Amino acid sequence: MPATADLLLRPLLLCAALGLALGGCATVDPEQRFTGVREAVGERLSQTVAWTRDPRTSEAAQGAVRRLLADELGADEAVQIALLNNRRLQAQFESLGIAQADLVEAGLLENPVFSLTVYSGDAGNIVDGAVLQDFIGLLSLSLRKKIAGAQADRATAEAAQAALQLAADVKTQYYTVLGDAQALELAQQIVASTQAAAELARRQYDAGTLSRREQAIQQAFYAQSALEVAQAQVQLAADRERLNRLLGLWGEDTTWKVPMRLPRVPEQLPAMETLEAAAVAQRLDLFAAKKEAEAAAQALNLTRQFRYLSSLGIGVAYKREENGEEFFGPEIELGLPLFNQGQGRIARAEAEYRRSQGNLQALAVEIRSETRAARDRLIAAQDAARHLETALLPLQQSIVEETLKFYNGMLVGVYDLLLAQQGQVQSARQYVASVKEFWTAWAELERALGGRVPLAETSAATIVPDATAANDQPHHIH
Repeated sequence: MPATADLLLRPLLLCAALGLALGGCATVDPEQRFTGVREAVGERLSQTVAWTRDPRTSEAAQGAVRRLLADELGADEAVQIALLNNRRLQAQFESLGIAQADLVEAGLLENPVFSLTVYSGDAGNIVDGAVLQDFIGLLSLSLRKKIAGAQADRATAEAAQAALQLAADVKTQYYTVLGDAQALELAQQIVASTQAAAELARRQYDAGTLSRREQAIQQAFYAQSALEVAQAQVQLAADRERLNRLLGLWGEDTTWKVPMRLPRVPEQLPAMETLEAAAVAQRLDLFAAKKEAEAAAQALNLTRQFRYLSSLGIGVAYKREENGEEFFGPEIELGLPLFNQGQGRIARAEAEYRRSQGNLQALAVEIRSETRAARDRLIAAQDAARHLETALLPLQQSIVEETLKFYNGMLVGVYDLLLAQQGQVQSARQYVASVKEFWTAWAELERALGGRVPLAETSAATIVPDATAANDQPHHIH
Protein backbone atom coordinates (compact mmCIF):
# COMPACT_ATOMS: atom_id res chain seq x y z
CA MET A 1 0.00 0.00 0.00
CA PRO A 2 2.80 2.50 0.70
CA ALA A 3 4.14 1.82 -2.80
CA THR A 4 0.70 2.68 -4.19
CA ALA A 5 0.60 5.89 -2.18
CA ASP A 6 4.06 6.81 -3.44
CA LEU A 7 2.92 6.21 -7.00
CA LEU A 8 -0.12 8.42 -6.48
CA LEU A 9 1.86 11.18 -4.80
CA ARG A 10 4.32 11.48 -7.66
CA PRO A 11 2.06 13.64 -9.89
CA LEU A 12 1.42 15.99 -7.00
CA LEU A 13 5.11 16.17 -6.16
CA LEU A 14 5.90 16.84 -9.81
CA CYS A 15 3.28 19.58 -9.92
CA ALA A 16 4.65 21.08 -6.71
CA ALA A 17 8.18 21.02 -8.12
CA LEU A 18 6.93 22.76 -11.27
CA GLY A 19 5.19 25.37 -9.19
CA LEU A 20 8.30 26.00 -7.12
CA ALA A 21 10.39 26.31 -10.27
CA LEU A 22 7.99 28.83 -11.78
CA GLY A 23 7.72 30.76 -8.55
CA GLY A 24 11.47 30.78 -8.07
CA CYS A 25 12.05 32.29 -11.52
CA ALA A 26 9.35 34.95 -11.08
CA THR A 27 10.28 38.30 -9.62
CA VAL A 28 8.06 41.24 -8.79
CA ASP A 29 10.56 43.88 -9.92
CA PRO A 30 8.81 46.81 -11.63
CA GLU A 31 12.16 48.16 -12.81
CA GLN A 32 11.88 45.65 -15.66
CA ARG A 33 8.81 47.51 -16.86
CA PHE A 34 10.31 50.96 -16.33
CA THR A 35 13.23 50.10 -18.58
CA GLY A 36 10.72 49.89 -21.42
CA VAL A 37 9.27 53.27 -20.46
CA ARG A 38 12.72 54.87 -20.38
CA GLU A 39 13.60 53.47 -23.80
CA ALA A 40 10.29 54.49 -25.39
CA VAL A 41 10.53 58.05 -24.05
CA GLY A 42 14.20 58.28 -25.05
CA GLU A 43 13.34 57.40 -28.64
CA ARG A 44 10.78 60.22 -28.81
CA LEU A 45 12.18 62.98 -26.61
CA SER A 46 15.63 64.47 -26.03
CA GLN A 47 14.99 64.41 -22.26
CA THR A 48 15.25 61.51 -19.83
CA VAL A 49 12.64 60.19 -17.43
CA ALA A 50 13.26 58.94 -13.90
CA TRP A 51 11.22 56.97 -11.40
CA THR A 52 11.93 58.25 -7.90
CA ARG A 53 11.06 55.07 -6.01
CA ASP A 54 13.65 55.40 -3.27
CA PRO A 55 15.55 58.16 -1.42
CA ARG A 56 18.62 57.78 -3.64
CA THR A 57 16.83 58.34 -6.95
CA SER A 58 14.63 61.03 -5.40
CA GLU A 59 17.64 62.98 -4.16
CA ALA A 60 19.35 62.69 -7.54
CA ALA A 61 16.23 63.96 -9.32
CA GLN A 62 15.88 66.90 -6.93
CA GLY A 63 19.52 67.82 -7.47
CA ALA A 64 19.00 67.83 -11.24
CA VAL A 65 15.89 69.99 -10.86
CA ARG A 66 17.74 72.54 -8.72
CA ARG A 67 20.53 72.78 -11.29
CA LEU A 68 18.06 73.36 -14.09
CA LEU A 69 16.23 76.04 -12.12
CA ALA A 70 19.45 77.92 -11.42
CA ASP A 71 19.67 79.09 -15.04
CA GLU A 72 17.23 80.66 -17.41
CA LEU A 73 14.49 78.16 -18.13
CA GLY A 74 14.06 77.03 -21.72
CA ALA A 75 11.33 74.79 -23.13
CA ASP A 76 13.54 71.69 -23.09
CA GLU A 77 14.68 72.39 -19.53
CA ALA A 78 11.07 72.81 -18.43
CA VAL A 79 10.16 69.45 -19.94
CA GLN A 80 13.11 67.79 -18.19
CA ILE A 81 12.05 69.21 -14.82
CA ALA A 82 8.52 67.92 -15.30
CA LEU A 83 9.71 64.44 -16.24
CA LEU A 84 11.75 64.33 -13.03
CA ASN A 85 9.44 66.14 -10.67
CA ASN A 86 5.78 65.81 -11.67
CA ARG A 87 4.03 63.83 -8.92
CA ARG A 88 1.17 62.61 -11.05
CA LEU A 89 3.61 61.11 -13.52
CA GLN A 90 5.41 59.39 -10.65
CA ALA A 91 2.07 58.02 -9.46
CA GLN A 92 1.39 56.75 -12.99
CA PHE A 93 4.61 54.76 -12.85
CA GLU A 94 3.22 52.75 -9.94
CA SER A 95 0.93 51.06 -12.47
CA LEU A 96 4.09 49.34 -13.70
CA GLY A 97 4.47 47.64 -10.34
CA ILE A 98 0.85 46.52 -10.46
CA ALA A 99 1.25 45.16 -14.00
CA GLN A 100 4.45 43.32 -13.10
CA ALA A 101 2.80 41.82 -10.01
CA ASP A 102 -0.14 40.63 -12.13
CA LEU A 103 2.29 39.12 -14.65
CA VAL A 104 4.11 37.21 -11.91
CA GLU A 105 0.81 36.08 -10.39
CA ALA A 106 -0.36 34.78 -13.78
CA GLY A 107 2.71 32.55 -13.99
CA LEU A 108 2.14 30.87 -10.62
CA LEU A 109 0.07 27.79 -9.91
CA GLU A 110 -2.61 27.66 -7.27
CA ASN A 111 -1.43 26.16 -3.99
CA PRO A 112 -2.52 22.56 -3.25
CA VAL A 113 -5.47 22.22 -0.89
CA PHE A 114 -5.11 19.90 2.08
CA SER A 115 -8.18 18.66 3.95
CA LEU A 116 -8.33 16.48 7.09
CA THR A 117 -11.35 15.05 8.90
CA VAL A 118 -11.22 13.08 12.15
CA TYR A 119 -14.24 11.03 13.24
CA SER A 120 -14.27 9.96 16.92
CA GLY A 121 -16.34 7.08 18.33
CA ASP A 122 -16.38 4.46 21.06
CA ALA A 123 -14.44 2.05 18.89
CA GLY A 124 -11.74 4.61 18.07
CA ASN A 125 -10.99 7.32 15.54
CA ILE A 126 -11.36 7.41 11.78
CA VAL A 127 -9.00 9.77 9.97
CA ASP A 128 -9.98 10.95 6.50
CA GLY A 129 -7.71 13.29 4.52
CA ALA A 130 -6.90 14.41 1.00
CA VAL A 131 -4.50 16.65 -0.95
CA LEU A 132 -5.92 18.24 -4.10
CA GLN A 133 -4.26 20.31 -6.80
CA ASP A 134 -6.25 22.48 -9.17
CA PHE A 135 -5.27 21.41 -12.68
CA ILE A 136 -7.27 24.13 -14.44
CA GLY A 137 -4.58 26.58 -13.41
CA LEU A 138 -1.90 24.31 -14.85
CA LEU A 139 -3.75 23.75 -18.11
CA SER A 140 -4.49 27.46 -18.57
CA LEU A 141 -1.09 28.70 -17.42
CA SER A 142 0.23 29.51 -20.88
CA LEU A 143 -2.83 31.52 -21.91
CA ARG A 144 -2.97 33.37 -18.60
CA LYS A 145 0.65 34.40 -18.99
CA LYS A 146 -0.04 35.70 -22.50
CA ILE A 147 -2.96 37.76 -21.23
CA ALA A 148 -0.94 39.20 -18.35
CA GLY A 149 2.01 39.86 -20.66
CA ALA A 150 -0.16 41.86 -23.05
CA GLN A 151 -1.65 43.81 -20.16
CA ALA A 152 1.81 44.53 -18.77
CA ASP A 153 2.93 45.80 -22.18
CA ARG A 154 -0.15 48.00 -22.27
CA ALA A 155 0.68 49.44 -18.84
CA THR A 156 4.24 50.16 -20.00
CA ALA A 157 3.00 51.96 -23.10
CA GLU A 158 0.45 53.94 -21.11
CA ALA A 159 3.10 55.08 -18.63
CA ALA A 160 5.39 56.20 -21.46
CA GLN A 161 2.46 57.93 -23.17
CA ALA A 162 1.74 59.81 -19.93
CA ALA A 163 5.31 61.13 -19.99
CA LEU A 164 4.94 62.26 -23.62
CA GLN A 165 1.60 63.91 -22.86
CA LEU A 166 3.16 65.75 -19.94
CA ALA A 167 6.00 66.95 -22.17
CA ALA A 168 3.51 68.35 -24.69
CA ASP A 169 1.48 70.04 -21.96
CA VAL A 170 4.61 71.63 -20.49
CA LYS A 171 5.72 72.99 -23.86
CA THR A 172 2.27 74.41 -24.55
CA GLN A 173 2.16 76.12 -21.18
CA TYR A 174 5.75 77.32 -21.43
CA TYR A 175 5.09 79.12 -24.71
CA THR A 176 1.85 80.48 -23.27
CA VAL A 177 3.79 82.05 -20.39
CA LEU A 178 6.33 83.58 -22.79
CA GLY A 179 3.53 84.97 -24.94
CA ASP A 180 1.75 86.38 -21.88
CA ALA A 181 4.93 88.14 -20.73
CA GLN A 182 5.62 89.66 -24.12
CA ALA A 183 2.00 90.75 -24.48
CA LEU A 184 2.18 92.37 -21.03
CA GLU A 185 5.26 94.33 -22.05
CA LEU A 186 3.45 95.64 -25.14
CA ALA A 187 0.36 96.50 -23.11
CA GLN A 188 2.53 98.50 -20.72
CA GLN A 189 3.92 100.47 -23.65
CA ILE A 190 0.40 101.31 -24.76
CA VAL A 191 -0.34 102.48 -21.22
CA ALA A 192 2.67 104.76 -21.32
CA SER A 193 1.51 106.21 -24.63
CA THR A 194 -2.11 106.69 -23.64
CA GLN A 195 -1.08 108.13 -20.27
CA ALA A 196 1.03 110.76 -22.01
CA ALA A 197 -1.89 111.57 -24.32
CA ALA A 198 -4.32 111.79 -21.40
CA GLU A 199 -1.99 114.11 -19.46
CA LEU A 200 -1.51 116.35 -22.46
CA ALA A 201 -5.27 116.45 -23.06
CA ARG A 202 -5.84 117.45 -19.43
CA ARG A 203 -3.41 120.34 -19.68
CA GLN A 204 -4.94 121.51 -22.97
CA TYR A 205 -8.42 121.28 -21.51
CA ASP A 206 -7.33 123.31 -18.47
CA ALA A 207 -5.87 125.90 -20.84
CA GLY A 208 -9.12 126.02 -22.83
CA THR A 209 -7.62 124.76 -26.09
CA LEU A 210 -9.34 121.33 -26.06
CA SER A 211 -12.98 120.41 -25.69
CA ARG A 212 -14.26 118.37 -22.82
CA ARG A 213 -15.26 115.63 -25.28
CA GLU A 214 -11.74 115.26 -26.72
CA GLN A 215 -10.22 115.26 -23.25
CA ALA A 216 -12.63 112.51 -22.11
CA ILE A 217 -11.80 110.41 -25.17
CA GLN A 218 -8.08 110.47 -24.34
CA GLN A 219 -8.79 109.70 -20.71
CA ALA A 220 -10.96 106.71 -21.73
CA PHE A 221 -8.17 105.37 -23.93
CA TYR A 222 -5.80 105.53 -20.96
CA ALA A 223 -8.27 103.87 -18.59
CA GLN A 224 -8.94 101.06 -21.06
CA SER A 225 -5.25 100.38 -21.61
CA ALA A 226 -4.63 100.35 -17.84
CA LEU A 227 -7.39 97.76 -17.48
CA GLU A 228 -5.80 95.62 -20.20
CA VAL A 229 -2.48 95.71 -18.36
CA ALA A 230 -4.13 94.54 -15.15
CA GLN A 231 -5.85 91.71 -17.01
CA ALA A 232 -2.57 90.72 -18.69
CA GLN A 233 -0.82 90.60 -15.31
CA VAL A 234 -3.53 88.35 -13.89
CA GLN A 235 -3.33 86.07 -16.93
CA LEU A 236 0.45 85.80 -16.68
CA ALA A 237 0.27 84.92 -12.99
CA ALA A 238 -2.38 82.26 -13.63
CA ASP A 239 -0.42 80.71 -16.49
CA ARG A 240 2.77 80.66 -14.44
CA GLU A 241 0.96 78.74 -11.71
CA ARG A 242 -0.37 76.32 -14.27
CA LEU A 243 3.21 75.69 -15.40
CA ASN A 244 4.31 75.36 -11.76
CA ARG A 245 1.80 72.56 -11.30
CA LEU A 246 3.05 70.74 -14.38
CA LEU A 247 6.65 71.11 -13.20
CA GLY A 248 5.75 69.99 -9.67
CA LEU A 249 7.27 73.14 -8.14
CA TRP A 250 6.36 74.99 -4.97
CA GLY A 251 7.87 77.46 -2.52
CA GLU A 252 11.06 79.21 -3.58
CA ASP A 253 11.36 77.00 -6.65
CA THR A 254 8.52 78.94 -8.29
CA THR A 255 10.74 82.01 -8.81
CA TRP A 256 12.21 80.62 -12.03
CA LYS A 257 13.08 82.93 -14.92
CA VAL A 258 12.38 82.57 -18.62
CA PRO A 259 13.34 84.71 -21.63
CA MET A 260 11.02 87.60 -22.44
CA ARG A 261 10.99 86.77 -26.14
CA LEU A 262 9.30 83.90 -27.93
CA PRO A 263 11.44 82.01 -30.45
CA ARG A 264 11.07 83.26 -33.97
CA VAL A 265 8.76 81.36 -36.29
CA PRO A 266 10.88 79.27 -38.71
CA GLU A 267 10.64 80.12 -42.38
CA GLN A 268 10.39 76.47 -43.41
CA LEU A 269 8.29 73.71 -41.89
CA PRO A 270 9.19 70.01 -41.94
CA ALA A 271 7.61 67.79 -44.57
CA MET A 272 3.94 67.30 -43.80
CA GLU A 273 3.09 64.48 -46.23
CA THR A 274 4.01 61.55 -44.01
CA LEU A 275 2.81 62.89 -40.66
CA GLU A 276 -0.25 60.64 -40.44
CA ALA A 277 1.75 57.49 -41.08
CA ALA A 278 4.37 58.60 -38.55
CA ALA A 279 1.71 59.25 -35.91
CA VAL A 280 0.09 55.84 -36.41
CA ALA A 281 3.51 54.18 -36.26
CA GLN A 282 4.78 55.79 -33.06
CA ARG A 283 1.79 56.77 -30.92
CA LEU A 284 2.13 54.80 -27.71
CA ASP A 285 -1.54 55.04 -26.78
CA LEU A 286 -2.34 53.24 -30.04
CA PHE A 287 0.19 50.56 -29.11
CA ALA A 288 -1.47 50.28 -25.70
CA ALA A 289 -4.87 49.88 -27.37
CA LYS A 290 -3.44 47.11 -29.56
CA LYS A 291 -2.16 45.31 -26.49
CA GLU A 292 -5.54 45.70 -24.83
CA ALA A 293 -7.21 44.12 -27.86
CA GLU A 294 -4.61 41.34 -27.82
CA ALA A 295 -5.30 40.62 -24.16
CA ALA A 296 -9.06 40.61 -24.84
CA ALA A 297 -8.58 38.10 -27.68
CA GLN A 298 -6.51 35.82 -25.46
CA ALA A 299 -9.07 36.12 -22.66
CA LEU A 300 -11.85 35.13 -25.07
CA ASN A 301 -9.83 32.13 -26.22
CA LEU A 302 -9.23 31.08 -22.61
CA THR A 303 -12.90 31.41 -21.73
CA ARG A 304 -13.98 29.34 -24.72
CA GLN A 305 -11.48 26.58 -24.02
CA PHE A 306 -12.56 26.11 -20.41
CA ARG A 307 -16.21 27.06 -20.56
CA TYR A 308 -17.34 23.53 -19.56
CA LEU A 309 -14.51 22.87 -17.15
CA SER A 310 -15.10 25.21 -14.25
CA SER A 311 -13.02 23.24 -11.75
CA LEU A 312 -10.74 20.19 -11.90
CA GLY A 313 -8.94 19.02 -8.81
CA ILE A 314 -6.72 15.92 -8.82
CA GLY A 315 -5.04 14.54 -5.74
CA VAL A 316 -4.60 11.74 -3.23
CA ALA A 317 -7.08 10.66 -0.57
CA TYR A 318 -6.11 8.92 2.67
CA LYS A 319 -8.26 7.08 5.20
CA ARG A 320 -7.41 5.22 8.40
CA GLU A 321 -10.06 3.02 10.08
CA GLU A 322 -10.53 2.37 13.80
CA ASN A 323 -8.56 -0.84 13.60
CA GLY A 324 -5.57 0.98 12.17
CA GLU A 325 -6.04 -0.19 8.60
CA GLU A 326 -5.01 2.50 6.11
CA PHE A 327 -6.32 3.21 2.61
CA PHE A 328 -4.86 5.39 -0.16
CA GLY A 329 -6.40 6.28 -3.48
CA PRO A 330 -6.80 8.98 -6.12
CA GLU A 331 -9.36 11.74 -5.68
CA ILE A 332 -10.86 13.82 -8.47
CA GLU A 333 -12.97 16.94 -8.01
CA LEU A 334 -14.81 17.95 -11.17
CA GLY A 335 -17.34 20.72 -11.66
CA LEU A 336 -20.37 19.54 -13.63
CA PRO A 337 -21.67 22.11 -16.15
CA LEU A 338 -25.35 21.40 -15.46
CA PHE A 339 -26.65 24.88 -14.74
CA ASN A 340 -23.87 27.13 -15.95
CA GLN A 341 -22.17 26.26 -19.21
CA GLY A 342 -20.26 29.55 -19.30
CA GLN A 343 -22.73 31.36 -21.56
CA GLY A 344 -22.42 34.58 -19.59
CA ARG A 345 -18.63 34.44 -19.45
CA ILE A 346 -18.44 33.80 -23.20
CA ALA A 347 -20.80 36.69 -23.97
CA ARG A 348 -18.89 39.01 -21.69
CA ALA A 349 -15.51 38.06 -23.19
CA GLU A 350 -16.87 38.52 -26.71
CA ALA A 351 -18.23 41.95 -25.81
CA GLU A 352 -14.90 42.93 -24.22
CA TYR A 353 -13.09 41.83 -27.36
CA ARG A 354 -15.43 43.77 -29.65
CA ARG A 355 -15.14 46.83 -27.44
CA SER A 356 -11.34 46.70 -27.50
CA GLN A 357 -11.39 46.35 -31.29
CA GLY A 358 -13.80 49.27 -31.62
CA ASN A 359 -11.66 51.44 -29.34
CA LEU A 360 -8.55 50.54 -31.34
CA GLN A 361 -10.14 51.43 -34.66
CA ALA A 362 -11.63 54.66 -33.28
CA LEU A 363 -8.28 55.72 -31.82
CA ALA A 364 -6.52 55.12 -35.15
CA VAL A 365 -9.05 57.37 -36.89
CA GLU A 366 -8.76 60.01 -34.15
CA ILE A 367 -4.96 60.02 -34.34
CA ARG A 368 -5.03 60.69 -38.06
CA SER A 369 -7.58 63.46 -37.58
CA GLU A 370 -5.65 65.02 -34.69
CA THR A 371 -2.50 65.01 -36.78
CA ARG A 372 -4.19 66.69 -39.72
CA ALA A 373 -5.80 69.29 -37.45
CA ALA A 374 -2.50 70.04 -35.70
CA ARG A 375 -0.74 70.29 -39.05
CA ASP A 376 -3.35 72.71 -40.44
CA ARG A 377 -3.26 74.79 -37.26
CA LEU A 378 0.52 75.01 -37.46
CA ILE A 379 0.50 76.06 -41.11
CA ALA A 380 -2.17 78.70 -40.46
CA ALA A 381 -0.24 80.08 -37.50
CA GLN A 382 2.93 80.27 -39.55
CA ASP A 383 1.11 82.06 -42.37
CA ALA A 384 -0.37 84.59 -39.95
CA ALA A 385 2.95 85.26 -38.24
CA ARG A 386 4.80 85.63 -41.53
CA HIS A 387 2.11 87.97 -42.90
CA LEU A 388 2.27 90.16 -39.82
CA GLU A 389 6.06 90.18 -39.83
CA THR A 390 6.57 90.87 -43.55
CA ALA A 391 3.51 92.96 -44.40
CA LEU A 392 1.62 94.58 -41.54
CA LEU A 393 4.48 95.42 -39.17
CA PRO A 394 6.54 97.18 -41.88
CA LEU A 395 3.46 99.16 -42.87
CA GLN A 396 2.85 100.24 -39.30
CA GLN A 397 6.50 101.22 -38.98
CA SER A 398 6.20 103.27 -42.16
CA ILE A 399 3.06 104.96 -40.85
CA VAL A 400 4.86 105.99 -37.66
CA GLU A 401 7.85 107.32 -39.58
CA GLU A 402 5.69 109.34 -42.01
CA THR A 403 3.49 110.66 -39.21
CA LEU A 404 6.61 111.78 -37.36
CA LYS A 405 7.69 113.73 -40.47
CA PHE A 406 4.27 115.38 -40.66
CA TYR A 407 4.42 116.13 -36.95
CA ASN A 408 7.86 117.72 -37.25
CA GLY A 409 6.46 119.82 -40.11
CA MET A 410 3.55 120.84 -37.90
CA LEU A 411 1.09 119.26 -40.32
CA VAL A 412 -0.42 116.88 -37.75
CA GLY A 413 -0.83 117.06 -33.99
CA VAL A 414 0.73 115.06 -31.22
CA TYR A 415 -2.39 112.92 -30.90
CA ASP A 416 -1.98 111.71 -34.46
CA LEU A 417 1.59 110.69 -33.67
CA LEU A 418 0.57 108.90 -30.49
CA LEU A 419 -2.25 107.16 -32.34
CA ALA A 420 0.17 105.92 -35.01
CA GLN A 421 2.50 104.58 -32.35
CA GLN A 422 -0.38 102.84 -30.58
CA GLY A 423 -1.40 101.22 -33.87
CA GLN A 424 2.15 99.96 -34.29
CA VAL A 425 2.15 98.41 -30.83
CA GLN A 426 -1.27 96.85 -31.38
CA SER A 427 0.04 95.17 -34.54
CA ALA A 428 3.03 93.96 -32.56
CA ARG A 429 0.63 92.45 -30.03
CA GLN A 430 -1.11 90.61 -32.87
CA TYR A 431 2.25 89.36 -34.05
CA VAL A 432 3.19 88.09 -30.60
CA ALA A 433 -0.18 86.34 -30.34
CA SER A 434 0.42 84.65 -33.70
CA VAL A 435 3.90 83.50 -32.66
CA LYS A 436 2.51 82.09 -29.42
CA GLU A 437 -0.18 80.32 -31.43
CA PHE A 438 2.49 78.84 -33.68
CA TRP A 439 4.53 77.35 -30.85
CA THR A 440 1.53 76.00 -28.99
CA ALA A 441 0.41 74.46 -32.29
CA TRP A 442 3.90 72.99 -32.63
CA ALA A 443 3.58 71.37 -29.20
CA GLU A 444 0.16 70.05 -30.18
CA LEU A 445 1.60 68.53 -33.36
CA GLU A 446 4.30 66.80 -31.30
CA ARG A 447 1.59 65.44 -29.01
CA ALA A 448 -0.41 64.22 -32.02
CA LEU A 449 2.68 62.57 -33.50
CA GLY A 450 3.74 61.04 -30.21
CA GLY A 451 7.29 62.30 -30.69
CA ARG A 452 9.54 65.11 -31.81
CA VAL A 453 9.02 67.19 -34.93
CA PRO A 454 12.34 68.03 -36.64
CA LEU A 455 13.03 71.75 -36.34
CA ALA A 456 15.45 73.88 -38.32
CA GLU A 457 17.73 76.30 -36.48
CA THR A 458 15.84 79.44 -35.50
CA SER A 459 16.64 82.74 -33.89
CA ALA A 460 16.25 82.98 -30.14
CA ALA A 461 13.91 85.97 -30.33
CA THR A 462 11.15 87.29 -32.51
CA ILE A 463 11.57 90.29 -34.73
CA VAL A 464 9.36 93.07 -33.38
CA PRO A 465 9.22 96.77 -34.24
CA ASP A 466 11.32 99.22 -32.24
CA ALA A 467 8.25 100.46 -30.40
CA THR A 468 7.81 97.09 -28.70
CA ALA A 469 11.17 97.01 -26.96
CA ALA A 470 11.75 99.42 -24.09
CA ASN A 471 15.49 98.78 -24.26
CA ASP A 472 18.02 96.26 -25.51
CA GLN A 473 18.81 94.79 -22.09
CA PRO A 474 17.82 91.20 -21.24
CA HIS A 475 14.39 90.85 -19.63
CA HIS A 476 13.15 88.15 -17.28
CA ILE A 477 9.82 87.30 -15.78
CA HIS A 478 9.65 86.87 -12.03
